[in-house]
Amino acid sequence: MAETAPIILWQSPPCWGMPSTSPFCIKVEAWLRMAGLAYEARVIQGLPRSPTRKIPYVELADGRLIADSGVIIETLAAERGVDLDAGLDPRARGLATAITRLLEDHLYWAIAWDRWVPPAHWARTRVAYFGYLPGPLPWLVPPIARRGVRKALFGQGFGRMGEAAIVARAERDLAAVAALLGDEEHPLGRPAVVDATLYAFLVALLRPPFDGPLQRAAAAHPNLVAYCERFERRWLAGPAPAAK
Repeated sequence: MAETAPIILWQSPPCWGMPSTSPFCIKVEAWLRMAGLAYEARVIQGLPRSPTRKIPYVELADGRLIADSGVIIETLAAERGVDLDAGLDPRARGLATAITRLLEDHLYWAIAWDRWVPPAHWARTRVAYFGYLPGPLPWLVPPIARRGVRKALFGQGFGRMGEAAIVARAERDLAAVAALLGDEEHPLGRPAVVDATLYAFLVALLRPPFDGPLQRAAAAHPNLVAYCERFERRWLAGPAPAAK
């Protein structure tokens, strides 16, 4: 049946104990686990075949390719009858949107800067992101990719700032999220889609083997660290759900 047919999740390779280099890929996989949907994660080997030419994207049994983490979740939720946000009032939905935008449209760029710009961090990122490629590609691709990321950072604005300004902005983001979470287990008081997003972006900061200011800023909030640990124990321990 189409409802139980496995979903193929195409994403970047695992690294640093995470299922993918990309927080957007981690977000989709985390949501799939929360939703209890059968899926198979595959590492993309060439250029993405998605309509946007980006990852993550999912491939469905009918041949459709769906890209963009938010669109993927919205589409699969509607088609598979899984609504983790059912019953949320308008205020909760508004808060979820605000948290999502903070993480995806602001904190994300600090994460990108942290991995691609500081030389010591870039040396580790280069191996984690491209070391699996065959032949001479691990030497040819990284400089081109890094130039592209730095150009994107410059266009977004972070690439025009110094390290102290970027770190200060990320610290304010993390402090805001920590304050919103407080002593609760979930930012909305119960499991919801925003949990997958929050976990993905927090672990993307906490897990890389850097001892940088962003890692220290995230680790300085015990409730955020505990949040990631709870999420992993509840939803990520064990194998992915199998198709029936």
